[in-house]
Amino acid sequence: MRQRLVLALFAFLTLLTLAPSARAQPPAPKVTISGLFDQITSAGRNFYDGNYARDGDHEWYARTRFRPDFEFAVGRTKAVLGIELDLMYGQGGSNDGGFPGNNSGQVCGFVGGCKFGTGGGLDINTDVAGLFEIKWIYTEFDLTGKDSLLPFIPVLTVARAGGQPFATIANYKVYYANGDFAGLDLYTTFTPNVKNHLAWVDVEDTLAGGNRYANAQTRTDRGKDFAIIESPEFTPFKGLDLKPMFSWFHADGVTTNNSRRNATNRRTVGGSMNGAGAFAGIPLVGAGTGTTAPGDPSMHEERYTVGLDSRWRVGSFGLDPTISYQWGAYDTQASRTNGTPGKVRGDTSAWLVDVIASYQFGPLLLEARGIYSTGNKARDNLSLSKRYYDPLDEDGSYNTGWGAILVGSGVDYFNGGGGPSQSMATNIGYDRYGRASLGFRATYSLTPALAFYGIASPTWTAEKVDTDTTVVLAPQQTFTNRATVDDKSWVEGDSRYLGTELELGLTWRFAPNTAFDLQGGYLFAGSALNTAEVLNGVHTRRAANDAYLVSARVRLAF
Repeated sequence: MRQRLVLALFAFLTLLTLAPSARAQPPAPKVTISGLFDQITSAGRNFYDGNYARDGDHEWYARTRFRPDFEFAVGRTKAVLGIELDLMYGQGGSNDGGFPGNNSGQVCGFVGGCKFGTGGGLDINTDVAGLFEIKWIYTEFDLTGKDSLLPFIPVLTVARAGGQPFATIANYKVYYANGDFAGLDLYTTFTPNVKNHLAWVDVEDTLAGGNRYANAQTRTDRGKDFAIIESPEFTPFKGLDLKPMFSWFHADGVTTNNSRRNATNRRTVGGSMNGAGAFAGIPLVGAGTGTTAPGDPSMHEERYTVGLDSRWRVGSFGLDPTISYQWGAYDTQASRTNGTPGKVRGDTSAWLVDVIASYQFGPLLLEARGIYSTGNKARDNLSLSKRYYDPLDEDGSYNTGWGAILVGSGVDYFNGGGGPSQSMATNIGYDRYGRASLGFRATYSLTPALAFYGIASPTWTAEKVDTDTTVVLAPQQTFTNRATVDDKSWVEGDSRYLGTELELGLTWRFAPNTAFDLQGGYLFAGSALNTAEVLNGVHTRRAANDAYLVSARVRLAF
C-alpha cells in the first residue's frame, strides 16, 4: 500500500513538473488570406478631363483588380502583407508592362497611355510584369498589458508599425484621414466603452546628407513632413459612439498633393500653392530669387485640425453628424505689397460640417446627407489666407456612394470623383470655393440578395466660382483645379451651382461571396462648371455640357 502511495505521489509531482512546460508551448503559426477580385467595365462621356465645356472625351473600357491580404499570425502577434494589382483589358499605350516588349521605361509607353490607376494593359498573350503594388506591410503586437513588450503597464495597447490602413484611426466617416500610410498606431483599450488611437504618420522624410549641398538645385530632400493624430473613442451608452480628433500636420516646402491642394494663385511665385516656385526660399548665387529644392527647411506649414465624428442609432433611425475646424499658418514665396517676391506668412481657417440621417422602413432604407465646407472668394490671395478645408488623405473616397461622376465615386472607383488628387472625392471642396451639397439615397431590398437604389445629389460651392478661368485639357484627369486664362481671371465669382447628379443601380448577390453591381449616372451640369478660353485673341466663354457614366462590376470576396 505504501509503495502504491509513493508511486502515485511521484506520478502526481511529475505531472505538476510537466504542466508549466506544456502551458509554455507557443501557439502554432497561422497564415490566412483574404481579399477580393473585381472585374469592371464602364462607359461614359464628358468628365474624364475635368473640363465640362469640352465634350470630346469619351470611353468604354474594362479592367480587373486583385487585392489580397496575407496575414501571418502567432498568437496575438501578426504581420500583414497587402498586395494590389490593377490591369486594364487591352493595350492602352505604345506598350504594356510586359518584357521584353516594354523597353520605354514607362509601364504603358507614354503618359496617359493606360487608364488612370492601372499598372498596365493586358494585350494579346497578356504577358504583363512588374506591376505589384504593396499597400500594407505592417506588424501588430501587444505593447502593454499581459504578455506584452511592457507588461508592467496594466491597460492593453496594441501597436501597429509599418505601412497600414488609416481605417478608423482618425474618423468613422471618411472626412480627414483615409487610405494608407507608413508610421505607428497605438490603440489602447481602457474599458470596453473607452478606447484611444494615437498615431504617427510619416508623410515625407529627410535622409542623412540629403540637405548638405551648397547649391540648392542639387539638394535631394523634401523636408520632414509628418502628422500626429490623437483620437479617443467613447460609447456613453448602446447606440451612441463619439470620436473626437486632434491632428497636427507639419510640412517643409512642397508636400504631397493629397495633403495640400495645389490651387492656382497668380500672386504666388510659380502660380500655384504647392509648386516648387512657392517655396524658393534660398536664392541661388547670382540668380535672384531662383529656385530651391522643394523641401526648403525655411518654408513651413503648421496645420491643426479638430473634429468630432459620431454615430447614433435608435431603432430604425440613424444619425451620423461630423464637424471639423482647421487653423494654422504657412509660408510661401509670393508678391508682397511693394511688388517684389519674398516670403509671405499666411493663415488657415476652415470649417467642415457633414451630416447623414437615415431611416429603415422594412425593406426600404431612406438616407439624406448634407455637406458644407468653407472656401475662398475668387479675388482672394491664397498666399495670405486659406479658407478651404485640406484633409490629410482622402484617397479618393470622400462622399463615396452618393454620386459617381462629380461629387463622389461609385461602382467604378477609378472614374468620377475618385480620380486624381484634385478631385472633390480627395479635396472635399471644388477648387478654392468650398462646397455645399445635398444627397438623397433610397435603397429597396427586394430580397436579402437583391437590392435596387436611386441617388440624387445637387451640389453648389460655398463661394461663387470665377468661370473666366479654365480647366487645362489633359487625358484622364477628373481634377477640379481651375487655371488662369487672361487678366479677366480671378476677378469675381459668377455662379455657385455645380450641377445635379442622378444615379440608378442594383446589387445582386447571386452566389456566396459574389455580387454583381450595375449603376448608371447622369450629371446635369451647372453654370459653375462653365469655362473660358482665348480664341483668336478674344476672351470666349464656354457653357458646360452634361455628362454620363454606366458601370458594371462582378466582385468575389474571400
